[in-house]
Amino acid sequence: MSENASITASYRFRPTLFATLLTAVMVGIFTSLSIWQYHRAQYKQQVAQDIARQITLPAINLNQHKVEWPAQRYRPAQVSGTWETGSTLLLDNIVHQGKAGYHVITPLKLDATGEHILVNRGWVKVGADRKVLPNITTPVGEVLLSGTLDSPRSKPVFLFGDIPADAEGNQRWLYLDQAKLAQKLGYPLAPYLLLQTTDSADGLRRDWPAYENKAGMHIGYSIQWAAFGLIVLAAYLYLNTHKKETP
Repeated sequence: MSENASITASYRFRPTLFATLLTAVMVGIFTSLSIWQYHRAQYKQQVAQDIARQITLPAINLNQHKVEWPAQRYRPAQVSGTWETGSTLLLDNIVHQGKAGYHVITPLKLDATGEHILVNRGWVKVGADRKVLPNITTPVGEVLLSGTLDSPRSKPVFLFGDIPADAEGNQRWLYLDQAKLAQKLGYPLAPYLLLQTTDSADGLRRDWPAYENKAGMHIGYSIQWAAFGLIVLAAYLYLNTHKKETP
């Protein structure tokens, strides 16, 4: 018998059922988390590639062309239309440079088609008293806007339960529920919105943050979870391998 075979034969692997089940569950959880983070990294990378491709394309004229949504997300766009001045809402809980505020959302009626799109006109800070909503100046008449096509802000993860977007019953909305908003306004809305980049004398901030590609961070998390799974498996093998007693 060789020396390695002799050493192997002197040890016995005898795990308990509980240890085996616990290890299987923990390794399964860590493996699932690792795979999930890897898929998140792939998604983030794909989004970054989509943005890089779309922003180099010429601006699409929304009065003349239909948007292929969501394929044309992040595409520069131009549009002319008229503000629905009485339908502005304030999207709550938007932090800009460490200060609390709102995104100002106003529907725009397109001159050519009569279609309505939502425009994120920019950011305004919360006043000293939250009960007093900011007064937003909205131009009357036809306006020509430039901007970027984007998705409306969905329901934040910290809002548990079935909390309506307009729970406060005023201009201040917690998130954009387009179906509910369209119902209240009485006309359909395009599935996208326009992040306005055109300057306007309305006092709103429009320095939109650039997309931050965090694919590398998710790859790091994926490796971390995989390492945890290997540590658990190694501990299972080590703790359940015992040296045979010599008679």
